[in-house]
Amino acid sequence: MGGSDPNFHLFLLIGQSNMAGTPTPEAVDQAPNPSIRVLGYEDCRAPHERGYDEWSVAVPPLHGCEAGLGPGDYFARTVARSFPEAKIGLIPCAIPGVDIDFFRKGVVSSRRREFKIPPDNHWSGAYEWVVSRAKLAQEVGVIRGILFHQGESDVGRVEWPGKVAEMVRDLRADLNLGLVPFLAGELMYSPGCSGHNPLIARLPELIEKAYVISAAGLAPQDDYHFNLAGQRTLGTRYAEKFLAVFRP
Repeated sequence: MGGSDPNFHLFLLIGQSNMAGTPTPEAVDQAPNPSIRVLGYEDCRAPHERGYDEWSVAVPPLHGCEAGLGPGDYFARTVARSFPEAKIGLIPCAIPGVDIDFFRKGVVSSRRREFKIPPDNHWSGAYEWVVSRAKLAQEVGVIRGILFHQGESDVGRVEWPGKVAEMVRDLRADLNLGLVPFLAGELMYSPGCSGHNPLIARLPELIEKAYVISAAGLAPQDDYHFNLAGQRTLGTRYAEKFLAVFRP
């Protein structure tokens, strides 16, 4: 896939556990589509042979070797159907449990020691890691959008929307993305999470071309995570919004 191909549509997947995915995929979710690729999140032997920062056919889990199905899977499937002559590339950058400070430029989260950043945990923060992976992907394709699902570790913190807006501004500038769509998913409609959704609703006020993806009616796995059916639907909703606003 040498050279930067405008028909290789790339998407950043940023967030925590719901972006990485927790439910175990079923056989129907594992059907490969050779036109959908993923940039390896870590070295894995099973269930799929995959190398860190290497491209391979995208089948779940897209993130860690033992992760589950996240929204990126059905997002890519849905977008691929609308662009049959193109390739879709996913750049998974979610870390379960992390707060938004992990993804802020020049910031070291107070919880940094609790989590590992692939491949060898040498990064001071995840922002620099995301940018390095994105730049590697840009050698072969064009970033068309950012999918974001984070907030369970920051529920109700009024400063959160401003921090997200800062992150998006920095990513767009450092990766020369222009105003690519920024798609932010709502959290579970549960007592532990739903109180954060009004803060997510503020993002389009702060970020140009930001869109909120509804989690209404999605079934839970627990108070914080979507189940398998919920993740399939959530990924499809991300894709439907992207397709509605994307202008090649």
